[in-house]
Amino acid sequence: MLLYQQIRNYIHQLLSEGTLNTGDKLPSERLLQEQFNSTRITVREALLRLEAEGLIYSQTRRGWFVTPTKLKWNPATKVNFYELAKQQGFVADTQVISHQEISNHDLKAEFSASTLHHLQRARSLDERLVMFEDIFCDAVRFDGLAEHNLNGSITQIMANQYATNVVNEQCAISVTVLPDDVAQVLQKNSGTPCLKVIRKRFDELGNLVDYNIEYWLHNAIEMTVEGH
Repeated sequence: MLLYQQIRNYIHQLLSEGTLNTGDKLPSERLLQEQFNSTRITVREALLRLEAEGLIYSQTRRGWFVTPTKLKWNPATKVNFYELAKQQGFVADTQVISHQEISNHDLKAEFSASTLHHLQRARSLDERLVMFEDIFCDAVRFDGLAEHNLNGSITQIMANQYATNVVNEQCAISVTVLPDDVAQVLQKNSGTPCLKVIRKRFDELGNLVDYNIEYWLHNAIEMTVEGH
């Protein structure tokens, strides 16, 4: 058995027997190097294997931790992040990263509007950053959007302030890696695996309300679909 596999199995045993529980911090890479008379590269390979299995996660400059329970999401249903998190016992939070109005964009096939709001936000569960999103919507239809609390529910703002209700969604889901700028916000290394969700939301007339690009940490979300 290769050394990285021994290290991986050692940590896996700590998880299986309950020595390490959800949210616990793992022994430091330096301690693991000393314990197994190993190199940093070998220890890192073992940790990355466990991360790929969804058992642990890293935070830049903080170390490695046991992965919490995943947020369960049915992509066939409309999503309210706060309500979904609350139902499953999580405390959700949102942080606005940036907002600007743009006229030079690549979504001309999606929007007839020449100017769009571009909102970037990071979302967390129990203080753990798990998702980064780009939100695009018509700057004329939602004039003055930036005057509202964009850390909250955009869906509620659109309904309460602009009489716009989201009644339908379309999602395209793919596996990729975090772009460098997204990885930095989520405190992850470049190249970290993620789920990329392109979400289009429509009103009752079939008009596009907003176009969202979401990057979810792969070990933070579990998709469930029921068939009838």
